[in-house]
Amino acid sequence: MPQKDHYDVVIVGAGAWGLATAYHLSRSDPRRSILVVEARAGPGEGSMGASAAMVRDVFSSPDNRLLARSSIEFYRRAMAEHESLRPPTPLLDLYGYLWLLPERLRGPYFDLARASGGAFDAQPVDLEGLSSCPGLVPAPSRWYDGDGAVPPEPITGGLFGRLCGAVAPELLAKFYWEESRRQGVEFAFNSVVQRLSFEGREEILLHEPSKHPFSFQEHMAGRLHISRVVLAGGQAVGADQVVVAAGAWSDSLLRPLGVASGCSPRPQVLYAVSGPVVDELLEWEPPVDSIDRDRGKSRLPFVILPSGATLKPIFRPRQMWLGYLDRTARPIGTREDPGRDGRLDYDSSQLGDREGFGTDLLPAITPYLPRFETPGVHLDSSWGGYYNFSPDGVPVLIEESYGVLFVGGDSGSGVMKADSIGRLVAAKCDHRPDARLFTGESYRLDRLSYEHRAVEEEQIIL
Repeated sequence: MPQKDHYDVVIVGAGAWGLATAYHLSRSDPRRSILVVEARAGPGEGSMGASAAMVRDVFSSPDNRLLARSSIEFYRRAMAEHESLRPPTPLLDLYGYLWLLPERLRGPYFDLARASGGAFDAQPVDLEGLSSCPGLVPAPSRWYDGDGAVPPEPITGGLFGRLCGAVAPELLAKFYWEESRRQGVEFAFNSVVQRLSFEGREEILLHEPSKHPFSFQEHMAGRLHISRVVLAGGQAVGADQVVVAAGAWSDSLLRPLGVASGCSPRPQVLYAVSGPVVDELLEWEPPVDSIDRDRGKSRLPFVILPSGATLKPIFRPRQMWLGYLDRTARPIGTREDPGRDGRLDYDSSQLGDREGFGTDLLPAITPYLPRFETPGVHLDSSWGGYYNFSPDGVPVLIEESYGVLFVGGDSGSGVMKADSIGRLVAAKCDHRPDARLFTGESYRLDRLSYEHRAVEEEQIIL
């Protein structure tokens, strides 16, 4: 529980973005009192811990490229400086991304790589180089027997991203958490925020009993303030600034304040599989030049099929995590209401839809890898988290005049942009117009606002 009655900054959410924000806020001013409130029992136990936790700098949006690349470079520096983040369980493992592309996408992706001017490191892979991939069928002849559907698009080549790979989310969460605590940041776990409460300054009055302001007060700058964070059980703490970084659960706090985040949470499911077919794929040495190698050899990268299905190698234990971004007629929102009864019954295993493995995922994989529909692949487990999509696939950073700041819209790439986002939010809390990224670039904060938004829509969302 909180140790004080009032803090300079209260951050709601101890996921990737909330943790990085606490870390950079505490470093920018060690005298600042900061409280991070989290509904779960520990840091990174929400969608961060349930994600595939991949990183890449291959984006169509220059903003996403910059934010991701700077974060990746920070993680590399952290590994160099902290022995606990190095192998055998590294914080960052850059074994690469491999997009297997149909003709419709091959030209645009190759053009994107050329037009980036070195903003990201990617190399083409021809079809001959893919011929050694065990069980891969580049030109599928069927979708599902008897369904009469047109066969999926043939693979005509690939694009390999080098500054791409996997992050260990538990290590990243622990790093930010421990470093923040050393700087004096307090954490309140198992603490559900039920609402953010208005208070008026000086003679400003509020409606009773709702404590909402009168409409004319919108034009009285600096007189209204969100000053109290009310927790389950009735406890409340005061705050000069409130940062809502609660991911998929942010809207439950923002909507009662009349704040529209514009972001849409959707469930995303992952499946862990193992077996001889998986073992054979994990042994494949692709014809690519990966950054992190195993005894000098390239390893199976993170694979994206033309259907959108993804395959993440898990080298220890010998597994593969399979995923599929399915936004067709899927409900928007979360299954949990953190303000309803003072609890947040979030269980990632219950979000795992084992039936969906056969009905939704396998049809997206087996045309290209038919062996996945044999006894050589065993479904070990399934679980789910949430993607919180922004309208254009680029993060959102907005601040209301009464002291509430919202950061969200990770669009499935929260972990890979976390360090950059933490720097941006810290700069916003300091009322600066720009933030300095780890790689040295100055980033104008209002680019991510809605009022002055100046970003390109992201075309590569996984």
